[in-house]
Amino acid sequence: MGGSSACFRSQLPPLLTTEEINSLSLKTNLTPEDIRQYYLRFVHCYPHGYLSRRKFVNYYQQLCDEHSLQLRPLINELFDLFDLNKDKKLDFSEFILFNILTNDGSINDKVKFIFNLYNNNYKEKFFLRNQLKEFLRNLFDLFDIPSSKLHITEVIDIIFQRKNISKNEKINWNQFTDEILNDEILFQQLISFDFNQDYEDQQLIQRSERF
Repeated sequence: MGGSSACFRSQLPPLLTTEEINSLSLKTNLTPEDIRQYYLRFVHCYPHGYLSRRKFVNYYQQLCDEHSLQLRPLINELFDLFDLNKDKKLDFSEFILFNILTNDGSINDKVKFIFNLYNNNYKEKFFLRNQLKEFLRNLFDLFDIPSSKLHITEVIDIIFQRKNISKNEKINWNQFTDEILNDEILFQQLISFDFNQDYEDQQLIQRSERF
C-alpha cells in the first residue's frame, strides 16, 4: 500500500525551489506564499506540470467564450508567445506570467507587455490599414481590454500619415508599435474608451439590423 502511494507521488512534478519561488515573486509581485499556493493549484489541475497546446487553447476558449471561434488563431499564436523556452509546453512559470498579465495587470501594463511580446515575433509582419484595425480589436478582446473602435481607427490613421504610408500600402508591426510606445499621448488615445461613441455605434448597428 505504502509502495503504491510513493509511486503515485513520484509521478507529480517536484516542488518549486526557493530560488524559483523568489524569482517568480519578483517577476509577478506576488508573495512567495502566493506562488506556493498557485503552484499547488496548478499541479492539481495539471499533474504533469505543464499545459499542452490543446489544453491551453481549450482553457482560453472557455475564458473568451463569446468570441472563442473568432479568436482561436490568436489563442494558438498566444501559446507560442508564452512558450518562452519553445518546448511546446507551458510550464508553471510561463503559465503564471500569462495569468498575471491577463487577470491582474493594468490596461497600460497589458498593452505595453502585449506589444513588446508581439514585437519579438512580428518583425516581418505587415498589415494593411483595415487588417491592423481588425487585429488590434481582436487582440484587445483576447486580453479583455476595453477599447474604442473610433480611437483605434484615429491612431492608425495618424501613424500612417506620419510614415507617409498610403491607403493601399502596408505597415510593419514593429514600426507601428514603436510609434505608439514612444508617444504617451498617442498611447493613451489608443486605449481610451469613448463610451458614448461606442454606445451610439452599437445602437446604430442594432437599428440597421431590424430592417
